[in-house]
Amino acid sequence: MKQFVFISIIIISFNGTGYSQNDSLKTNKDTLIIKGVKEVEINSSIKKKKSGRAALFSAILPGAGQVYNGKYWKVPIVYSALGSAAFFFQYNNKLYKKYLTGYQQRIEHEADSTVDETIFSKDIGTDVLLQYKNSSRRNRDLSAVIMLAVYGLNIIDAVVDAELSDFDVSDDLSLKISPEIIPLHGKIKKNTIGLTFCFNFK
Repeated sequence: MKQFVFISIIIISFNGTGYSQNDSLKTNKDTLIIKGVKEVEINSSIKKKKSGRAALFSAILPGAGQVYNGKYWKVPIVYSALGSAAFFFQYNNKLYKKYLTGYQQRIEHEADSTVDETIFSKDIGTDVLLQYKNSSRRNRDLSAVIMLAVYGLNIIDAVVDAELSDFDVSDDLSLKISPEIIPLHGKIKKNTIGLTFCFNFK
């Protein structure tokens, strides 16, 4: 009987402790509790962007997803990359057509001497024209691949920004990285330069 009473007292004590802990931890659902530190409120007013909508906007008009996410500074980067790729595509495409025409005329001239060459002189060999034609075509295709890659990265970037749009780094809970001069142990007047990683809980 004494053992039963003793066990009952222990169980009641544990239950009482559990309830008191639950009561002491009651707080707002958007509050972070750190032992020995005051409560840090987490900003829940940030509205998360829809990744599907951001992807659709960027697919229809490159840079529109970045505008939707509020990352306006990325729009010039997107159009600079797309514009550069489009410029080199057009430039190499013109060269390819030029060398292709010259190569075809050279082949026709070699087959029939009565056909006059109108673009390139005879000083440029047929193998050189073929090499230039293939090189310009390869550069044109590479420019097209780069342009498609930039277009795809534009969509991926918009989706990632939308997914992380509600990620809040408060000033009260942040990581600060700063350079610092660190003295070397055992060496007088000898210092080295390093980085300090400081987690700030205010």
